[in-house]
Amino acid sequence: MNERIPALKQAELPAKGKKRGRKLLAIVIALLAIILVFLFFRSSLAKIQVINVEGASYLTAEEVKAALAVNVGDSFFVPSSGKLETRVRSLKPVKEASIVKHFPGKLTVKLQEFEEVATELGADGKVQAVLANGLVLPSKQGALPDKPILTGWKTGDANFQALCQTLSQLPDHLLTDLSEIKPDPSKSYPDRIKLYTRSRFEVVTTVGKLSEKIIFLSDIVETASLDASFCSKTYFPYSANA
Repeated sequence: MNERIPALKQAELPAKGKKRGRKLLAIVIALLAIILVFLFFRSSLAKIQVINVEGASYLTAEEVKAALAVNVGDSFFVPSSGKLETRVRSLKPVKEASIVKHFPGKLTVKLQEFEEVATELGADGKVQAVLANGLVLPSKQGALPDKPILTGWKTGDANFQALCQTLSQLPDHLLTDLSEIKPDPSKSYPDRIKLYTRSRFEVVTTVGKLSEKIIFLSDIVETASLDASFCSKTYFPYSANA
């Protein structure tokens, strides 16, 4: 009888016991990790505790927070920073936006708005700011207008937006010398404009040629400054061959 049933090896029993122990330990650790992760995401550490907005001039903090579509108490990790930035960039005055998350719970929105390039008088007679993307907004409270006034422009005029983009490319000293810009279209040049300077020049050109030709105004103004009574009407070449 003893010869038919081979004796168990003494070393096999402890080895199986060790493997079962290791598996059980791994399961316990995994369960603890899951519980800890669950508790962490349920805790205040994983929630937004404060939202700061920096760089807003024409937008209010409330408008920016509404665009974010997240509030204090929402998840700190979801949505991602990239998705939140996309939401903020949908606001028309916003040129660029970045979201910075500081653990635990602090979310900072950094804005770069389109710069003001001109002003307009609203129907109520109040000064309005015109931004580089053509957006017209109420002027900043207490701000003194130092940009050209745009007059005679119709809502939705494509040349208006093109003009605003061009003005954003001009050096500050040239931009501040412009006092008024109004459309002066012709059959040949539908984007022709007439502008007036604080140095008492009347200039005729086109939106398309403005950035190229306006640099010559500095030389003209410098020459004219020798005569305080000097006043001139200047036609900058604006034809395609000019």
